[in-house]
Amino acid sequence: MSPEQNALKVFEEELGELAIELLKLQQHISKAIRFGIDEQRDLPISNRERIESEWNDLLGSLKYLRKSGIELKPNLEAIAKKVDKIERYTEYSKELGTVV
Repeated sequence: MSPEQNALKVFEEELGELAIELLKLQQHISKAIRFGIDEQRDLPISNRERIESEWNDLLGSLKYLRKSGIELKPNLEAIAKKVDKIERYTEYSKELGTVV
């Protein structure tokens, strides 16, 4: 396996783990909405820390890809379009009274 293939494999594995963790993260996010982002109940870390941990794992795998010569560059225009879409639907939700 070449270094490039190894880096892609690490990224693939991280995405697989992330897919599994995203299901858990949905629960963590729900708890953060219900109880607060920094609440931790009887757990060792807070809702925020659990969410950040998975985010940092993904960023680390992207950094390893870059170090191995594979750079995935963000498309700022596509990102801006996504933010606009989110904001548009948030305004619609406000009009419906589901977001205040």
